[in-house]
Amino acid sequence: MVKMAITAKIDKLTKTTKTANTLKELNRSAEENCKKGRISFKVGKFEDALAAYGEAADAWKEMADMLFEKGKEARGKEFLDKNLETISCYGMVLFKLERYEEALEIVDSALELKPENPTEWSNRGFVLSALDRNEEALEAFEKALAFDPKSSKILTSQGIVYFRMGLLKKALETFDEALVIEPGKASDWACKVPRFSFLSRNEAPIMKPDNAETWYWKGNALLELGEKEKALNAFRNALENDHEHLNSLLSGGDLLCEFAEYGEAFKCYIRALKLSPGNEAAEKGKEFCEEKINE
Repeated sequence: MVKMAITAKIDKLTKTTKTANTLKELNRSAEENCKKGRISFKVGKFEDALAAYGEAADAWKEMADMLFEKGKEARGKEFLDKNLETISCYGMVLFKLERYEEALEIVDSALELKPENPTEWSNRGFVLSALDRNEEALEAFEKALAFDPKSSKILTSQGIVYFRMGLLKKALETFDEALVIEPGKASDWACKVPRFSFLSRNEAPIMKPDNAETWYWKGNALLELGEKEKALNAFRNALENDHEHLNSLLSGGDLLCEFAEYGEAFKCYIRALKLSPGNEAAEKGKEFCEEKINE
């Protein structure tokens, strides 16, 4: 009887050890794949990111199921949350791959579980806009703002939809609202850093408001309205905050060419080519400026 009891304890201990080792290995694999997914996404290797996030999500789901089976609800929920976060990333990779319907299915599934999550509502807005369902996209961004009214990024995304719908004044109002919010987070920086010059070779400051994209889209809206001087100033502001904002360099260069400021435009295209070697628009702009400068 005693021998049987000891054997049972040993078996139980062995199973517990195996479970702990399995959980440890699954967690290690999930963390590594999630890191790989983030890096792959950042450098534009979306197929690799998709595979990595998929493996990470599967591993965390398996961990959650194992823990729930053992009655460890709190720990199980912790890894289930990680699973859901990773699935959300998986959905955004599908978005980048232009697999919009699949991405929308994932976003909607996430919203069933987290209906008050502003990130998922914002993601839904991105996908719906890509599907040219702009009215629904605006509704999604409104939902996101209801839960996070001070998000400049969500406001900017909403403004982009207005821009694409041709509602330029509404787009400008939305971009301005976003710009009012964002600089307040780095007001000290705004007071100390000199304005960007297209000719400047200075590195961007480490501390900066994250509103380059907002200024860029505001510039586009102003350009559509024929406000070229104001548009150029908007692109300058974008580059004050992110001197490597490629689209602002290209758009700024194009406008400077229109103003016959070929020297400054040339510098824009050179910088753009350093960021994006072989960029066709930058190459053409650079060649055009060289011709004009040498006339």
